[in-house]
Amino acid sequence: MLLTVDINNTSVVFAIMDEGAVLFITRLSSDKSRTSDEYAVLLEWALRQRGFSVKNIEGAIISSVVPPLTAVITDAIKIVVGCSPLLIGPGVKTGLNIRLDDPTELGGDFVASAVAAVSDYSMPCVIVEMGTAIAMGILDKTGSYIGGIICPGPMVSQEALARNAALLSNVSITPPPQVICKSTVACTQSGIVNGSAAMIDGLLDRIEAELGEKVTAVATGDWADTIVPYCKRKDMLIDSELLMRGLWMIYKKNRRG
Repeated sequence: MLLTVDINNTSVVFAIMDEGAVLFITRLSSDKSRTSDEYAVLLEWALRQRGFSVKNIEGAIISSVVPPLTAVITDAIKIVVGCSPLLIGPGVKTGLNIRLDDPTELGGDFVASAVAAVSDYSMPCVIVEMGTAIAMGILDKTGSYIGGIICPGPMVSQEALARNAALLSNVSITPPPQVICKSTVACTQSGIVNGSAAMIDGLLDRIEAELGEKVTAVATGDWADTIVPYCKRKDMLIDSELLMRGLWMIYKKNRRG
């Protein structure tokens, strides 16, 4: 079994993988004040609660977009699992052709998701990651990573409204029953959910126009289940395990045997 870890701005996601299948997944908040020992205790407790023994974990791999937490989580894994995790970055074999001005700018999360998408879906493909940001990664018909788009995510938009508009407060990101609403709370919820969905629809249309062909759209991330049902594009797929499968594939490429 393999421990795969995604460190993002909202949470640190741990998964146990076996032959490409997710057996267990848990999320801890991305808290820069926590120590390695604290994360180690929480991870070991979560594994024990679900009946997993660390003795069965053969290795670990990390993708991170939060540099201050990378070393902390690495040390926590060493404490719990007893091995040094592989970190997605320069020198790691992925098999992905990254056609960016600076390929090192591409986050490890999108590298892993793209590796899995090339393996599992038809090209060209757009990966729509719905987390702190709504970020899109575009793979052309050859499976090359050719660029992306980054927009504010639902929670960021909600917090920005509450912080900068005196008469608006924090609301839960819960889809309202209709687009046109009659209370401030519901109006805000409609704007965030339907606005995010409309933005994704519009960007996918523009991507297809620029590429000159239809794309496979694959949504993942914490907000995919909330936002995708409100998109007009009904062929959009939700794949919550895309990133973890990609990490598993990359680990196998680098640690074969």
